[in-house]
Amino acid sequence: MAARIEIKELGDPAHQKKITDAVGALNGVIETKIAKGALHVSYDPLATTEKKIEQAIRSTGTTIKNAVTDTEGAHPDLPTPNVQQSAAQNAQQSEDV
Repeated sequence: MAARIEIKELGDPAHQKKITDAVGALNGVIETKIAKGALHVSYDPLATTEKKIEQAIRSTGTTIKNAVTDTEGAHPDLPTPNVQQSAAQNAQQSEDV
């Protein structure tokens, strides 16, 4: 899962590090990155939740403006299913019978 959390007044780099350290310390957090006024977090939804991530951010004295969670697609190294190929294979099998 991926969360994009907009933060009010990110502040200086030291404060940003405090936020990323607090979130990164949670079990299940894979990666944190601050970009374009928001904290981007990749995490395992079986190990942590967006609510826990938000609590970790708030524990640093930071105000959250908005939070959005997206499910990520399959890992890019995994093969993607080819629907057209499957349909063509099914059609060929039907002709062979």
